[in-house]
Amino acid sequence: MTATLTVPRTSLSCLATALVRVTRRGDHRAELIAELATARLTPACFVPGIEHQAAAAIVRTGLPTVEHQRRTLQRRIDEHLFLDTTARTGVRVLACWDDSAHRVRMHVAETGEPGLWDRIVALFTRWEMTGRPVPATSGPIGSAS
Repeated sequence: MTATLTVPRTSLSCLATALVRVTRRGDHRAELIAELATARLTPACFVPGIEHQAAAAIVRTGLPTVEHQRRTLQRRIDEHLFLDTTARTGVRVLACWDDSAHRVRMHVAETGEPGLWDRIVALFTRWEMTGRPVPATSGPIGSAS
């Protein structure tokens, strides 16, 4: 299939530049995920908002440059990724249900400039203190941003 583009050359140049930016962002994203997968996990405080079904919307509202993804690794283990590709920093949180303690335990790994985990904890603390408001979402609740 061949398509003939009838736009000015400058528009094509802008399109090519945008494509390069998106590709680079994807490369940084993949690099962050790979680094987080091998980074050492350490015990962390329990942050209840991270487990909320609208966590992606909460993060998107409070930390606009940060993308949140959640996936279930096993029946009682969820993985949360918080990626700031612009700043090239990321946080990986494993939320594991502890049968003996009857609560969730969290373990965290951070890569890039330190501080993103602190910003996430501060965001969800403010969210709790303001009555746990759920932001309006443009997509399905709990979807990755």
